[in-house]
Formats: sequence, C-alpha cells, structure tokens
Amino acid sequence: MIKKLSQQFALTKQLQFIEQISGFPMIQINNKFSTATISLYGGQILEFQPHSQSEPVLWLSEQAIYHQGKAIRGGIPICWPWFGDYIGQERQPAHGFARVSLWDVCATKTLPNGSTEVILELPCLQYCQNFQTSHVTFKLDLRLKIIVGDVLKIELLTINKGDHTISLSNALHAYFNVSDVHHIQISGLDDTSYIDKLDNASIGLQQGNVRLTTEMDRVYQNTKKALVLHDRDFKRHIIIAKAQSFSTIVWNPWQESAKKMVDMANNGWQSMICIEPANVHDNTIMLGSGQKQTLTMLVSIEQD
Repeated sequence: MIKKLSQQFALTKQLQFIEQISGFPMIQINNKFSTATISLYGGQILEFQPHSQSEPVLWLSEQAIYHQGKAIRGGIPICWPWFGDYIGQERQPAHGFARVSLWDVCATKTLPNGSTEVILELPCLQYCQNFQTSHVTFKLDLRLKIIVGDVLKIELLTINKGDHTISLSNALHAYFNVSDVHHIQISGLDDTSYIDKLDNASIGLQQGNVRLTTEMDRVYQNTKKALVLHDRDFKRHIIIAKAQSFSTIVWNPWQESAKKMVDMANNGWQSMICIEPANVHDNTIMLGSGQKQTLTMLVSIEQD
C-alpha cells in the first residue's frame, strides 16, 4: 500500500507515506511552514507543529493504542456521523465510525504559497455496510480537506446522497498540547450557556474566561466565534476559528478519570485540553437530500 500511495501522491521533499505500525499508514508533511503527521486510519491529524514553535500544538498520548476498531488517543479524531453513543445501537462505535475507518487518499498538492493540501475520502458504500443494513436511508459520503501551512485548516464535508433528510452530529475532537492545564484559560465563551455532562446535563452560564480546576466536560451551545487558548508558560495563544459549527466542547478528564484510561498516562491530563468545534445536541444538523455541510476549523498561533 505504501509503495502505491507514494507513487501516486508523494510530493518531493514535502510529503511522504510511512507505515511504522502495521495497518496504520501515515502521511508525513514537512514544508517551509510546519511539520504534520496524518493517519489514514481515522483520517486523523496526529501532529502539527509550525517551525516557529518549540512545542507541538497538538497533544498525542504517549500510550496511544494503535488497534483496529479503537480510536487513537490524541491529535484531532473525527466524530461522525454521531457524537457520543448511538442511542439504541450499542454495537455501533462511540462517536461514529469515521475515526475507526481507513480513509482513501484522493489528492495531494503543493499550494502556491508553499502550504500542503491533502484530500481524503470516506465513501459510505465502502465503509458503512453494516450500518446501512438497518438504516436504509443513510447514504452519506464524507470528504476531508487538510491544509498544512503556518495555519492548520480542516474542512469536513458531508454529502447526503440519499432521498431522505438525515440527522447528523459531528465534531473535530481536537486535543491541544499545553504547558500545564492549571495555568491556561480559554477566552471567547463568556456569557454562553453550556450543558454540563458531569452534572446530569444541567445548564450553566459561562462567566468570564474558562479556567480548569477539576474535571470538565461541557457542551457550549450556539457558539460561532473564534476562541483563544491562552498558555502563559508556553508564552503563546492558540486561536481556534470555525465555520458551520454551532457547538463547542471543552473537555479534560482530570486525574481520577485519566487513571481509568489505558491509553493515557496518569499525568497525561495535565498537558492537554480538548476544544472541539462541533454540531451536537440542540445544534444537531438536519441534512436534506442532496445537501452538503462543511465543518471547518482553523488553528493558528500567536506568541506573547
């Protein structure tokens, strides 16, 4: 597979294919702006680091498990076409099947400014047969465009090729690398209501910047604007902008929940925070026949 992919899609001195772990082909990018690693399993960006940064922008667990049917802990997993558990279908994977499927490479190219573009595809007819057996109206195709430059841009395009309207939830489950979760704050959510998943889905109202002192799992509803992750010790601000996303999820498992995760070191929670552009709960999408929806995220960095 690696040889064939290299012949079709490698870019001299900029993009190559590797398979350090059997069954997990990867794309490695190194251009004039940054480095990145993309796993074809899950269509998942695992690493992104501009050359200007001494620390990675994304967090990847040191104990991530590479096993078919299990999501890779870290980077930017894709939650699609549902978020969380699928009600009434316990045998279906949590957060959907996009993050545990092998994606096809459609195209790669160098853009005029030197950035690298990768387009991946998850054709539903190829990967969703079991789900389609019990949901005959489900005919969605999925395409992912990734642009790696000084800014990381992700576009997740869903196309409804069926004859019926489909209920769709999605999220870009981004894990960000931080110096210490105790020393960060997130701006851009002030005066926004949220669902607290750790408190029986109670409704709260954010006041000021988000700061963490304990486990957090919140779904902020009706959010559109960019957020900023302020990291005083790394002396940087990560800007997370988005489009066609009306929910934002903020999650950190903290110490006790992290201990229950076999693919996270006991202290791994201290150096990560998930900030996820999404469309979930009240912001679930109703996608009509022939319609398209593009969930977009842009990640950029400013230094102090």
